[in-house]
Amino acid sequence: MIEQAGAIVVTADGRDRRLLLITSRRNPDHWIFPKGHVEDGETLEEAALREAEEEAGIRGTIVERAGSLSFGVRSESLLVHYFVVTTQDAGRPEKGRQLEWLSYEEALDRLTFDDNRALLRKVWSRLGTKDQGPRTKD
Repeated sequence: MIEQAGAIVVTADGRDRRLLLITSRRNPDHWIFPKGHVEDGETLEEAALREAEEEAGIRGTIVERAGSLSFGVRSESLLVHYFVVTTQDAGRPEKGRQLEWLSYEEALDRLTFDDNRALLRKVWSRLGTKDQGPRTKD
């Protein structure tokens, strides 16, 4: 099993939170969260932040661990560890990809895979309602 790391990127401004989705390099019809391989000596968190920067042009801060998803791509089995990342960057797509900032409902509609939608639902409920923004510890 190959381990990867990914980022569920959310705008840092809680009043009008948006989620970042990109198109897959292998299939531009697939909308996904930024994700990719973990380099030697790199933590999962470092890999998630690097992938968000390489694939979407954003620098952010990890807020929490989102969860993991496993699936097969071609003959490979992947285990992707996702982290919630906040940013104030607008982003820029990697060559050959598209990038969009979407509302929660739009992101649920746009995501290609059911397991990504389920993970987003779980994360969004922990972050608070869409009108209140992320919960903070007082």
